Amino acid sequence: MTTQGLIILILYGILGIIFFAVLIYVKMQGRELLGKPSMNVTIQMLGKFALFIPALILPAAAYGKDWSWFQFPDWVSWVAVFICFEAMLFLNLSLLKMGKFTKVGLPYQDEIELQTGGIYKLSRNPMYFGLFLLALASNLYVPNPFNLLAAIIGIAVHHQIIKREEAFLAQQFGGQWEDYKSKVRRYI
Repeated sequence: MTTQGLIILILYGILGIIFFAVLIYVKMQGRELLGKPSMNVTIQMLGKFALFIPALILPAAAYGKDWSWFQFPDWVSWVAVFICFEAMLFLNLSLLKMGKFTKVGLPYQDEIELQTGGIYKLSRNPMYFGLFLLALASNLYVPNPFNLLAAIIGIAVHHQIIKREEAFLAQQFGGQWEDYKSKVRRYI
């Protein structure tokens, strides 16, 4: 295993611990983990699955399963590690800040709060942005057309999901959302 691979696996381990801790916390609070889809369920699930592929390919390659069709110079793998680190920062900080309000989709019944502090001061969608960065890191670390196609589809569908979720937030929070939106970019 390379040093780059070890770093990637450690970052995934930290994300896994935080992710499951937040999921347990959400359930202990008696809140929804799965909300209603913001768009056509089939398309939304396709997008989730597509973005999940690069997120799985990266640690598999870090562990030694290489699906690369060609090799970039070694320094590119270090760029991928750096981008993976940034992705994990966005993902972990957004999970921790979102806390009990974490869910996939829009709420059915749970009350929500508009998140504007912490990492949400840098991005209105830090969790999605972190996933996009992870897809980029995966494609730099494991260049192959399947990985690239999955990332493109996943990011395109999630961009549409974000637009619909932001419309929901505008309806839910009105002026508070508009003020936040005027100060913070969608991604970064």
